[in-house]
Amino acid sequence: MRLPTELRDQLAKLRGALLRGQLVGSAADAGWIACELIGAGVDTPTTLELAGHALSIGSMSEIEPLIRQVLSECGMPPIDPRQEPWATARDISLAMRDGTLPISSGADFLITELMAKCGYPPEITELMILIDDWEAVRDTQPTDDELRARAGRIAEAAQLAHTSTCLIIPSAVNPPEGEAGEGHGYQMERPTGRTIWYP
Repeated sequence: MRLPTELRDQLAKLRGALLRGQLVGSAADAGWIACELIGAGVDTPTTLELAGHALSIGSMSEIEPLIRQVLSECGMPPIDPRQEPWATARDISLAMRDGTLPISSGADFLITELMAKCGYPPEITELMILIDDWEAVRDTQPTDDELRARAGRIAEAAQLAHTSTCLIIPSAVNPPEGEAGEGHGYQMERPTGRTIWYP
């Protein structure tokens, strides 16, 4: 079912808040969103239950399980940040590309939480430069369409990195300076050509 753009954006914002663990607002706010969903034809038992909180005086965090279930039923399941970093990066970038996660929320998480854990991949680094330092490389701010296209590239890289078979090799040589302490360690080779060192 295709939801109205404004309603879809409201759900995307909830998804972004859950990603950061920063679900704020009143239960009534979520309840009214559920009422709009019912008006749009999403009248599942969970949506009806959430709509019952439209006059509630509690906080949104108190009904988080209901919100998570409604998002899943609308095709926007909450993203689990506890996954392997590349898996999380894939889910976030796909959601950014598809418009089911605010660009600001997704980009912030990719840059501040996942870029280092993924080994500073160029796809995420380029997104950071495009957002934070665009004046150094171009004359105009990037459009949402451009940022979504960049997110699509991150999704492709993340899918490849996540599904590639890792080869762990005991290593007696020292890793490149700055990547790990000296001494014996392990190096993980991926078909992508990237090497990650583990002391």
